[in-house]
Amino acid sequence: MMNRRILVVDDEKHMVSMLKKALKEKDTDVETAGDGEEALLFCEKNEIDLVITDISMPKMQGTELFHKIRKMNPFIQIIMITAYPTLENIANMLEGGASDFVIKPFDIDYLIDIVDQTFERIDRWKSLRKQWLEYKKKAS
Repeated sequence: MMNRRILVVDDEKHMVSMLKKALKEKDTDVETAGDGEEALLFCEKNEIDLVITDISMPKMQGTELFHKIRKMNPFIQIIMITAYPTLENIANMLEGGASDFVIKPFDIDYLIDIVDQTFERIDRWKSLRKQWLEYKKKAS
């Protein structure tokens, strides 16, 4: 297993606390942000594998954060969370490359399963990248 880093973004402190506690048990580094602006600054300065963000937040909506992160680093996986799903939001986020979409209220085990599946994909990509870099090194 490779080093894993998650950023949880939500303006609801109890949600951030619950997610941080549950994800820490998965042997990951879990960082938090209270809004989209804080999250974006964090992503600009740090390596993150996965962002779990609420859609409805002050200062910057999760949908705007999603698009800015995708533009900055398309390899960061993003799981969107909302209590107010619309078919348009779900379609736009999944079409734009969101890893998944979770509707509140949700069972924490359900979210953990989605995180596990996402990290399996990330680990495969990291392994392939490492193999490719080794191949390129040998070929030169």
